[in-house]
Amino acid sequence: MDANNRTADDLQKINNKTLGTNENAFPVVTLPNGHKVPTGTVGALLVNIKTYDESNDDQRKAIEPALRATIPVLQQVGMFDLFKPQEWIQGGSPGRALVGKLAMEHGGSE
Repeated sequence: MDANNRTADDLQKINNKTLGTNENAFPVVTLPNGHKVPTGTVGALLVNIKTYDESNDDQRKAIEPALRATIPVLQQVGMFDLFKPQEWIQGGSPGRALVGKLAMEHGGSE
């Protein structure tokens, strides 16, 4: 199994845990460029951002890996071309700001 498939499978598990769904609820789809993308990623991201925003520092540390895991997939589907990392950072949401910072660290669109 190549790294892209492993990453997609790992993220699918995170998405299912976040959304409380079983492993078959959201399939992993293959984009025309061959990248594997787990459906449900944006929904799980929104839930995790809301949870992050409402959490204390210790709880936030536990949520950060799930937010970090979404970044490569969001880049593959062009999320950071549509909404630049700086847009994620602006505003009052600590979770959105973290996603924007992680995207910039991962080489997201400026």
